[in-house]
Amino acid sequence: MIGRSVVVKSYIEVARHVVPEFWEPSRVLAIRKMAQSSMPVIDRFEPERYGRLLDRMAFKDLRRRDLEEAYAKADKIDIDIGIKLGEAELQMPIYVGDMSFGALSGNPNIAIAKAVTEAGAVAGIGEGGLHPEVAKYRNIVVQWASARFGMDMNLLTAGIAVNIKIGQGAKPGIGGHLPGRKVVDIIAKLRKIPVGSEAISPAPHHDIYSIEDLAQRVKALRDLTKKPILVKVAAVNKIHYVSVGVARSTANGIIIDGAGAGTGATPIVARDHLGIPIDIAVPVVDQWLRKDGTRDGFLMIAGGMLYSPLDVAKIIALGADMANLGTAALLAMGCIMCHACHTGGCPTALTNMIGSGKELDIEWGSALLRNYLLAVSRGLKAVLYALGMSSIKELVGRRDLLQIRHVDEELASAIGVELAEPGETAWLDKNRRVIFPREYYEGVHIPIIGMGGVVPGYTTPARRLLDVLRIEAVQVTRPSVDPYREDVDVSVKFGRLVLDTPVVVPAIDEAAEDAAYIMGAAVLGDNCKYEEYCLGSFKPAITPPGEIDIDSGVIIIDERMGGEKPLEAAVARLHRKLMETGRRRETLIVAVGDLYNGADIYKLAALGADLVAPLSAFQQVVQRVKDLPKGERRRRYENLIANLTAELKVLMGAGGVTSYMHTLVGNLDLLRSLDGRVGEILGVEIAGR
Repeated sequence: MIGRSVVVKSYIEVARHVVPEFWEPSRVLAIRKMAQSSMPVIDRFEPERYGRLLDRMAFKDLRRRDLEEAYAKADKIDIDIGIKLGEAELQMPIYVGDMSFGALSGNPNIAIAKAVTEAGAVAGIGEGGLHPEVAKYRNIVVQWASARFGMDMNLLTAGIAVNIKIGQGAKPGIGGHLPGRKVVDIIAKLRKIPVGSEAISPAPHHDIYSIEDLAQRVKALRDLTKKPILVKVAAVNKIHYVSVGVARSTANGIIIDGAGAGTGATPIVARDHLGIPIDIAVPVVDQWLRKDGTRDGFLMIAGGMLYSPLDVAKIIALGADMANLGTAALLAMGCIMCHACHTGGCPTALTNMIGSGKELDIEWGSALLRNYLLAVSRGLKAVLYALGMSSIKELVGRRDLLQIRHVDEELASAIGVELAEPGETAWLDKNRRVIFPREYYEGVHIPIIGMGGVVPGYTTPARRLLDVLRIEAVQVTRPSVDPYREDVDVSVKFGRLVLDTPVVVPAIDEAAEDAAYIMGAAVLGDNCKYEEYCLGSFKPAITPPGEIDIDSGVIIIDERMGGEKPLEAAVARLHRKLMETGRRRETLIVAVGDLYNGADIYKLAALGADLVAPLSAFQQVVQRVKDLPKGERRRRYENLIANLTAELKVLMGAGGVTSYMHTLVGNLDLLRSLDGRVGEILGVEIAGR
């Protein structure tokens, strides 16, 4: 304990966000109520029109009145919800994790280990070494991650199982990132790195490049520890292939982390656009494992925005054996969802820098978490009781008990759940406000954030069709690429035009044109200062999005001109048409529109664009720097170009894509749609297919 530290042992007001998020105050308050009472709370019983699939689902034969009656006596219901993990007998099918010492600030790690051991759940300790106080508790799962931070036999022999972390839902295909300011003495000692150094894990395991490599690692760790070996992966577009590979590796189970899951630090662009939601991944994986004959005896743990007893019951009915409650556990212990985990300044002493003057009261935090876990487990028993079941095993994979509303037929078919009322899955609001971080232009650092709960078009409104597309990240079946350490080529060549980035800079300011020249970017304009980078010098055909019949030269599709189709649809159609006619190499497709980040550039490229002009990003910057001297403005534009390019490289690396022109442009297989209609318009497969 630090002598003069402020000890946190009370809840504070929940953060409120300008843009809607999944973890809105009402959900947080429901969790707090369970944590304070140890009794379940009914939250969002009726199917909703927007949001997660879980929120649009209901058990066909479960009435609210019956559930309320069961919840009222939930602490007296005796139904078996226990599960075996190796030799350990857990009293509830709940996994809390994987949160490292470093991402969390020590006392929260201890509180979690204490709470799960007392409640009969289990927690993953994450990457970063074994805190000596955490080691005293039995119900923990240690982690073998890509950086091997703090790895030794003392760590490997602790707890009841080992998980090999390939990826996590908030940043699939991307390594862990603990900012240097949080690497204080004790963190440095346990991780075996210098004080103050950034702890950046490699994106891939450099000894696991295939299922065969994974199988060797699983066997080696099992032989060494004599414990069950789990493999943790993110829910990515091809999660069904990944899961079959993990099952065939002889691992005892898989931990699947869905899009929107929490984290200590991740690029915002990765959190919001990589991977697929857990409620799509789980039923698809369950179906594939059953077809493959590898489902029996193989444990599936699923997480990503789960928090209520009904959530746990539904995810198990979809096909999981256990639920991973990570963010919800922190919310039970006081998290207010302020997204400041990576800064070291957490107001609730959960993710703050050790020694900063605040610390969580261990007894207070562990008691709340224990109560919350008891409330969820009691609620789960009540659901089973109301459904007429006597064991959790009866619920696993019972998709026939569920109905879903307000989604399209194709998605309902993909997850194997009866569609009671069709609708459009995507949640679109073209007027949704966009938060544009200052990091984009103030320095060469792509915007980073902590925690999750954001999946555009799914948990939050999407501005446009592009947002509904999810980007692929590789897991296990082939390695991701680390753009910080490995080469990712984003150059574009067309005739005499040779560019270092596909980012196109609008000619809105002479300083912006100077920045484009320095950064090797094209300029959208006619009489540009630097002719060799000026798209106008190529006498381009400029057209609104629609039916485009031009088949050679530079074609600029500019949505500011109106048009019959969305920009993304026009790009995809033109690319397909040129491929069919054999004229694709003779054209350069430039997409111009209301675009903000590296994900917009990636997705339009995968749909068929060669160059992308993110007008909204530059308009944000020009408004904020217009009163600065020309040299300062130029530096801000340089930073923006560099950061948009860096985001693009991060997303490419996550998917193992190393060449923009040769592998990304026109590669629809790198995208999946959360909505069947949107997928049909853009020629993109539905998620889960």
